[in-house]
Amino acid sequence: MSAYVVIDLDIENPDGFQEYVDAVTPMIEKAGAHNLVVDDDCLVLEGDWRPRTLVIHEFADEEAARAFWDAPGYQPLKALRRRHSTVKVVVARPR
Repeated sequence: MSAYVVIDLDIENPDGFQEYVDAVTPMIEKAGAHNLVVDDDCLVLEGDWRPRTLVIHEFADEEAARAFWDAPGYQPLKALRRRHSTVKVVVARPR
């Protein structure tokens, strides 16, 4: 069953963050995942959550999402991302 990586993204350095995007996009595709949503103008219906940019990636299942997250090749990209942005990341699984 699909798993969705939901990211609340605040980009602090767009040029540096683009370096991350360029490197991570092929890794996401290789993992069999894809972007469902990249939205920097979400409609908030209730509450005080206002993500700067909301990103949702769809993976085949939770194991695929965790394998991507823990992959040795992704670790340096996490560090790159952290230099240029702040994120909150969760995995959601349909029931």
